Amino acid sequence: MSNTLKIYILASVSFLVGTSQYIVSGILDTIANSLDITLATAGQLMTIFSLVYAIFTPILIGITSSIDRRKLMIFSLSLFVIGNILAFILPGYQLFVVARVVMALGAGMVVVTALTIATKIAPEGKQGSSIAIVMMGLSSSLIIGVPIGRIISSLLGWRVIFGVIALLGILAMILIRASIPLIQGDKPVPLVQQLALLKKWRITIGLAITFFWLGGYSIAYTYLSPYLLNVSGIEEKHLNGVLLIFGIASLLGSKFGGFSTDRWGVQ
Repeated sequence: MSNTLKIYILASVSFLVGTSQYIVSGILDTIANSLDITLATAGQLMTIFSLVYAIFTPILIGITSSIDRRKLMIFSLSLFVIGNILAFILPGYQLFVVARVVMALGAGMVVVTALTIATKIAPEGKQGSSIAIVMMGLSSSLIIGVPIGRIISSLLGWRVIFGVIALLGILAMILIRASIPLIQGDKPVPLVQQLALLKKWRITIGLAITFFWLGGYSIAYTYLSPYLLNVSGIEEKHLNGVLLIFGIASLLGSKFGGFSTDRWGVQ
């Protein structure tokens, strides 16, 4: 199996993670009605996921930095699958919050580990494109995962989506085990040394750009479906098309970003 194909397998894994994260935005109104909560309360499911993802991913990656990357990917996927199973079987809003926390803990490690593996197995000079391919999986979840998830939700119920993601996550674990080679982990870097990087203004600016970009993106996308339905007056049958356009734009941006990084660098 070529390394390029392996990178696309990693992209498919990031697709699953992205779908589990963003699908709540696509069915926010359905979840709110099902659990008898307000849209604002349902929106906290995205907030909780994002906070756990942001706070605990660096900590967990630091703790597990010396572990073989393939083993770490399988472990992370296991945690992610457990979170989705809990979302599928546990009743009520509070228990769904617990499921989202477990899901986010696994999801953060999955994405970071996938990016690490992609850069290590990428052809020389193609690291940027490899990262873009993995990130393209997240963008594809907006194009494919969210619209399809909304259709499944209307036909079978929204919890079924998480059951399907759990099954696909188990399949992904099998593919990773069969295709990705053993990749030695990195030497642990003390937290103080990591924080010292913030003294470099280029790193600080880069992190700030990422923070505000993802913050604005997440806030807008979380309430996109109810906004389009209740404020803009878009009919239910047209909602998937709008979500599709949004995802295509994100996909094209990721692809162009990877191409431009390899072509012109990051300066």
